[in-house]
Amino acid sequence: MSFQFNFDVSVDEEQHLSGEDDNKGNPENASLPTDSTNNSTETLKEAKELYTPTDLTAYESCAVDVVKVGDLELCFLNPDDVESELIISSFSQALKSEEDESDVSKAVDGHSDLIPKVYEGGLKVWECSLDLVHFLHDAEIPVKNKRVLELGCGIGLPGIYAVKKEAAAVHFQDYNEEVIEHMTIPSVILNKPEEDSTNQDLRYLSGDWSLVQKLLTSEEQCSKYDVILTSETIYSLESYDKLYDILRAVLRPTGVIYLAAKTHYFGVGGGTRSFEDMVKQRGEFNIEVCKTYTRGVKREILKMSFLEAAKD
Repeated sequence: MSFQFNFDVSVDEEQHLSGEDDNKGNPENASLPTDSTNNSTETLKEAKELYTPTDLTAYESCAVDVVKVGDLELCFLNPDDVESELIISSFSQALKSEEDESDVSKAVDGHSDLIPKVYEGGLKVWECSLDLVHFLHDAEIPVKNKRVLELGCGIGLPGIYAVKKEAAAVHFQDYNEEVIEHMTIPSVILNKPEEDSTNQDLRYLSGDWSLVQKLLTSEEQCSKYDVILTSETIYSLESYDKLYDILRAVLRPTGVIYLAAKTHYFGVGGGTRSFEDMVKQRGEFNIEVCKTYTRGVKREILKMSFLEAAKD
């Protein structure tokens, strides 16, 4: 299915997207309450596959923002407009069904950028996702005709870049299905030509990484990925095992991972150094810093590949 939005497009990458004019793009300043959940009794968000809806007119009231990367324009729905739509639609649905508001709507309504294991910030343009997009372009990372997975995608800008660079398959995953449904899918469609004959394999998954891993690896035609992209996903030490496990399980033997994150997330303990140390201790991946950003909070792009592939 093809769909073309007819919106006015606003371009304001330097201030609105970088987070330099406010704290929205910086997980260090996000609302990050201490998580005291007992992992043994943790209720995991089930893995779901979501599909492009037949009717996308609900998003016609949303403005469109643009990130320019070289000669490419990556379009996405304005996050503030999507947040407003989610609050209105969720509240209306709750009144009709006598159910509570959704997790995402509660977080948005409460001005929380992150609530661990409830809402993982998928409606924000995080600084490191922009770093990753520009790195892929500047370093000329090949994605054409490759299978690409973006983990913790949120809006999905790195994955959208892969879509526009003619990857054979781009699969998007986020913790919250509402983020996929209301932000990722419409934003991906914005970047597809009205007459699209590429047969590009686009897929959308939500849920906890451990359950998404089971879904992907249990499929009869289990195809692994040439390139895995992820950004701002290692802010919490508690996420490391699940992220490592899914990366290890779905990466092709000769595949490569690009991970964008801050060197250290104050108050929650995560960051590139601690993640790098964990990966090295396990002895299965080569991991290296391939780009450092020193403007503002220090950030890095890490590259990972299987050690056995490096020996070949």
